[in-house]
Amino acid sequence: MEKNTTNGNSKNNDPFQNEKIEFPVTFELKAVMVESGDGAANKKKLEKVFSDQDVDYKYVSEKVSSKGSYISYTYSVSMASKDQLDKTYGALKNVEGLKFAV
Repeated sequence: MEKNTTNGNSKNNDPFQNEKIEFPVTFELKAVMVESGDGAANKKKLEKVFSDQDVDYKYVSEKVSSKGSYISYTYSVSMASKDQLDKTYGALKNVEGLKFAV
């Protein structure tokens, strides 16, 4: 077995590399946000992005980090196209309090 020595720091950060995603696609999206004490407001911000981008979504769960600093929200989302996927992730970058979404 060949050892991977790049440790995730290669110039090509595409985790799918040569794999092609077939659309439409449904997957679980996890959004990690700063814990503000107002989970309903955080969910509302995320769900507004999904609605604005015409993404079919369903809330799955949430989990507070061990130190209580962050909270992750998991949604099942359905994307119709690569364009919709790109626009949705682009819009998520503008959500106040969002650390990252995967």
